[in-house]
Amino acid sequence: MDTILAENLKKLREKHSITQEALAEALGVTAIAVYMWEAGRLPLEYKMIVKIADFYDVTVDSLLEDETADNSNPVATDKISFNCKICGGDLDYNYTDGTCRCANCGNKWSISELYPKYAGVIATITKANRILDRKTDLASADEANLLFRQAIIECNKFNDAISAELVKVCNEGQSKAEQLEIYCRGKHFFDNKAYKSAVTELEKVRGFRDADEMLKRCKRRN
Repeated sequence: MDTILAENLKKLREKHSITQEALAEALGVTAIAVYMWEAGRLPLEYKMIVKIADFYDVTVDSLLEDETADNSNPVATDKISFNCKICGGDLDYNYTDGTCRCANCGNKWSISELYPKYAGVIATITKANRILDRKTDLASADEANLLFRQAIIECNKFNDAISAELVKVCNEGQSKAEQLEIYCRGKHFFDNKAYKSAVTELEKVRGFRDADEMLKRCKRRN
């Protein structure tokens, strides 16, 4: 679990003079779960983060932000090149595996090697994209969405071309996470033979994974 989120949860609870037991009762969980969240030893689903934010009447973003971070703009010398450092060619970025390759000479690097200050953000984006590529459940969609939100918050601390590009990548990732969530609902209905409900959901994500194939099978059964 993200250490910043864990620290913010503890600070917020103590600020309101609420015990772990009282918070647990309000959220419908066990006191040990609250303890584990604050210790950073138990992951939080996005829906629970939203519930906690509503309980304290704060934004989700405020729970994910590092209040001690330096939010100043980068200095003029902190410039980043979009070109290959060998031949000057254009770079193609793959945020799934965290690498970029020159379209001209084919040389390949870790993105964080080229842009060290974004190493943490890129690692977060890479993790989120891998989740979307490899998993097919609602909890994973929530986790990926949360990771993209965290990355956007980190990017907003900077003011340069790379941060703008990374925010676009995160926005696209959030759209994929939303697609995965809809797909999971449709697949749940399909697996339980609720074909009419399955069609309603799967129609929203045509072309996503095997949604089209499930739609065909649903319509044959109706």
